[in-house]
Amino acid sequence: MNNEKTNKKTCIFFGVSFIISVLIFIWFTFRPGLFGTFHWHYAIFGAYMGLLATVLLPLIFFIIYLIKSNKVTKLLLKIFTIFTLVLWVLVFIGLSVLPRLPVDNSGINFLTQKDELPVSKNGGKDQPIAHYAFASDPHWGSSNSNAEARTNILKNIESRDYDACFFLGDISEVGMVAPIYQDAVDDIKANMPTTPLLVIPGNHDGIVNGFPAFRKTFMERGDKLYFRMDSGKLHLIFLYMIWDDVEFSKRQEKWLVKQLEEIPQNETVIVISHCYVTGSGYYDEAAKRNWGDIPGVIKRVTPILEKYNVDLYLSGHNHFFEMLEKGDVDYLILGAMGGKLDENLIYQSPYSKWLNNEDFGWADLEIYDDNILITVYKDDGSVLRRRRIKTN
Repeated sequence: MNNEKTNKKTCIFFGVSFIISVLIFIWFTFRPGLFGTFHWHYAIFGAYMGLLATVLLPLIFFIIYLIKSNKVTKLLLKIFTIFTLVLWVLVFIGLSVLPRLPVDNSGINFLTQKDELPVSKNGGKDQPIAHYAFASDPHWGSSNSNAEARTNILKNIESRDYDACFFLGDISEVGMVAPIYQDAVDDIKANMPTTPLLVIPGNHDGIVNGFPAFRKTFMERGDKLYFRMDSGKLHLIFLYMIWDDVEFSKRQEKWLVKQLEEIPQNETVIVISHCYVTGSGYYDEAAKRNWGDIPGVIKRVTPILEKYNVDLYLSGHNHFFEMLEKGDVDYLILGAMGGKLDENLIYQSPYSKWLNNEDFGWADLEIYDDNILITVYKDDGSVLRRRRIKTN
């Protein structure tokens, strides 16, 4: 009778612990951005499978215990059940607490998704209707990032009286560590306090439940991961693609098509995301592939951009500047705000027109009624490249 009670208690303990571990693992699995890492780094997928093994290990010993119940199998079952439960409870606590540490983001002139796009007061035929700065991949928190260049970029943007500035992701090196965002905010407060700023997330911002920290720092309640902002005949469409098309859900795809169908073909449309569509790159040893043109993104996104005559696609993700053309759509990669610049670019996209992986800087867009003047600036304010593209 006592053995039956002991066996029952052991089974209940295992069952409750196993269910808790499985639920936390499922929660962990569906943290935004995790699936995208599997496309790029097989080692990360291997680590993920190792974590899955820790969840399943107690189940194996439970089956052994059911087959042959004795002191040894009971002890092993308890040891591995307790180990797995403690591991996943600690994971849950760590990934819940770190992103929710306090961040004081006051003192920054935030532009929000609900605002109308700010435009130039004196815009007209000979004057830009809007003047924006774009930068990406500053990577605060990385020992390899160039803090001096990053600060120079902030100061230069602040000095040029832009209508707005947009950061296209990878603000933090490790998104789940909220204090890194505090460092970013403090830098922005000190060097770019008055320029209206809107920030979208990148893959590093989403790393292992990093979005609570990002949302708290740069977003308002009710903000979306993909959204649209307008002013008259100017439209900016922001997509949620932080790794590749794994985040470009069917729902988001339908939403994008709907937005473009609503906009008259003679109006200016700029699509923006962290992830690029087409680009050059280096060979990634971990992923065993070229970090360049992304076949899935090209296949799914470019037909939409070309069908609806999108004028320009802006992105970061790759750590360099690159101008590209595919069909009638222009592309600009501008991931050079401070993160370590990509080297050994052995793959060149067939759509590439200009590439610079030696300098940090930002992109300046003067938007006119029928054209956009793109100026790529070095962090010291000197011009690296200019290009005018026709719109409409």
